[in-house]
Amino acid sequence: MDCVLGLDVGGTNLRIAQIKIKKKPVIVKQVNYLTKDVKNIINIINKFDKKCDAACIGFAGPIVGNKAALTNAELKIDLSELKKKTNLKDITLINDFHAVGYGVPFLEKKDFLVLNKGTGFNNKVQMVVGPGTGLGKAYIINNKVYPCEGGLTVVGIEDIEDYALLDYLKGKYKGQVYYEDIISGRGLIDIYDHLEIKSNLEVNLKIRKLIKAEPVNKAKLITKYSKEDKLCDMTLRIFTKFYARFVRDSALNLISSKVYLVGGISEAIKPYLKKFFIKEFLKHRKYTALLKKVNLSVIINTDVGLIGTGAVAGKLV
Repeated sequence: MDCVLGLDVGGTNLRIAQIKIKKKPVIVKQVNYLTKDVKNIINIINKFDKKCDAACIGFAGPIVGNKAALTNAELKIDLSELKKKTNLKDITLINDFHAVGYGVPFLEKKDFLVLNKGTGFNNKVQMVVGPGTGLGKAYIINNKVYPCEGGLTVVGIEDIEDYALLDYLKGKYKGQVYYEDIISGRGLIDIYDHLEIKSNLEVNLKIRKLIKAEPVNKAKLITKYSKEDKLCDMTLRIFTKFYARFVRDSALNLISSKVYLVGGISEAIKPYLKKFFIKEFLKHRKYTALLKKVNLSVIINTDVGLIGTGAVAGKLV
């Protein structure tokens, strides 16, 4: 099998790539779309490439049989229809973090930014986690990937400032607040909006207008202005705090030797991850010493999901 198609379908971006299969997947050609602009994946596939007859699709939502719908967007997929209307004979549909998990073994040393050089444990448990349109997570156990919907668990709070944010979000969502309501692209904006209303911080109207108008890379923009705008700075500090708590608790659910933070938001907020993440990650009444042993890195190669789809379609895993 010389080449396969890989698709990474998220709530914000849809990426499709032709991937050459050697000892590892190698992306040859890639096209990116805004998911909201895509009405039909069939058209995207037929327009992109008709040479490959095998594909893997990483999809940001739970997979039920041969069908799936995005958790945080309107796009749906049906494998039976795809096989009828494309040149693809062999199609695998998996969760997007399932694909990320399978992409990790094919990365190189330069693809990782180490935050905590822990020694790990005597196990083969790893975890990939990251915010995007939602909040994804998967465990890698003995080289097998097990995706989950951890982002849709109810958020925990520790102090009065946390409760103020929770109260704001409860009003917005008319009920329970989940971790991905905070640790996601929309969560970043909700934190920003909450601080604008509740804090005494001065609002830079020019920066606010730019952030509100940015369709995709809000995290990158908020990070860019964080040195000159206190509202952006505080937004990222709160976001990083909740992100670290979620990762800490998830690492303790299954004692994970290695934890990887992934996705465009994780890459964009690297300065805050390096400065604030570890302190909150290690904050635990009983298990600080254990958490210090977790090897924690940011994956700065944002193609890891596509690489994983290539590995699955190319029968490398």
